[in-house]
Amino acid sequence: MACPFFVPIERAADLALPHPARLPLGAAWRGSCSASGHEHATLNHQELEGCNLGYAKLCSRLPKERNCDAVRFVVTNDSRERISLQFVYEAEYRPAGHGMLEYNVVLKNWSSPHPEIRIQKLADCFMQEHLERRSRRA
Repeated sequence: MACPFFVPIERAADLALPHPARLPLGAAWRGSCSASGHEHATLNHQELEGCNLGYAKLCSRLPKERNCDAVRFVVTNDSRERISLQFVYEAEYRPAGHGMLEYNVVLKNWSSPHPEIRIQKLADCFMQEHLERRSRRA
């Protein structure tokens, strides 16, 4: 469950997080914060761990009023042409909303993207990792 205010920019192989493939976005990422008043803040190693692992309630930048504390992604259908991705918002460790996104494998774009750019960026990173794992299995 990645922090919903985390904006991943590049993979971070140097972050010593256990089992990188099991991380919420499929790998460790370096990035910035999109919480109001902290946009583009440089994150230190410890903060990046929290951003990558979720449970953003521990972060001092987390807005008091928010619709969720974390967001989780899971592939629900993977065919040659389309990949369906479900997202679930969590607040207070409980589901707080959900929806579906769809990726067109042939056109290499989202046929049904998320309306919030910061959540879409998290989905992009998750999908990038999924597609790379998928190509290694083929």
